[in-house]
Amino acid sequence: MKSTTSFKRGLANVRRHWRARRYPHALTEVTRLLEQWPDNPQLLILWANLVQLQDEQTGPTLDEAKAALQRAVELDEESPAAWIERGYFLDAVADDAPAASKCFEKAIGLCRRFLREALLSQARVLSELERPAEALACIAEAYWLHSHNGQPPSSSIGADILERLKDLSPAERA
Repeated sequence: MKSTTSFKRGLANVRRHWRARRYPHALTEVTRLLEQWPDNPQLLILWANLVQLQDEQTGPTLDEAKAALQRAVELDEESPAAWIERGYFLDAVADDAPAASKCFEKAIGLCRRFLREALLSQARVLSELERPAEALACIAEAYWLHSHNGQPPSSSIGADILERLKDLSPAERA
């Protein structure tokens, strides 16, 4: 089994090179990491972004960057980051606003879902910690997200939100 220490160290090197605008060095480091961790969506996204930042005409092409972003989406369809980066590429490089919009729409939906799940879970924990006002605020925010997502109020998510609200004692809801 591979050690995540070398992965983390490699990512730190990539970020250091990126911040210093040493994009060729960062790209070399990501390429090395991809050899050790093939098909890692995070690395594919970094690699594609760095390819776009290259000044030289040699090396990986924009078509290869596009393919890497597509691969990242295929490998982790639940990653908002992959969809966002693919959307950026399709908008800025491929000049395909309709396809970019679909990617951003997918990312927005995922982010809303993840935030709603986190808010409801946090509400449950805060209720256990006897912090009802904060729990209620989380439930209210989750409901607001749900109601502004074009979902009918009777859907299972809305029912889950209402169920969480019922879990709070009457004193906690007041």
